[in-house]
Amino acid sequence: MSIVTINDKEYDYDSFTEEQLGLLTEISGCAGEVKRATYAAKIYDARHNVLIELLLKSLDEDSDQTEMSL
Repeated sequence: MSIVTINDKEYDYDSFTEEQLGLLTEISGCAGEVKRATYAAKIYDARHNVLIELLLKSLDEDSDQTEMSL
């Protein structure tokens, strides 16, 4: 007997109908996509922050060079 836990309640996987198995497969696929999207969002957020820091550093360097030229 295989057990699946959904919202803290256990169900016998072996007794699932074809429709229920299909829904469980879809749920699993959605969960995977949520994890993938969450990971991608974290990567983009980190890259966004790095790019802002690079831009600010570049702007500060340009500002310093302009002040030194005067």
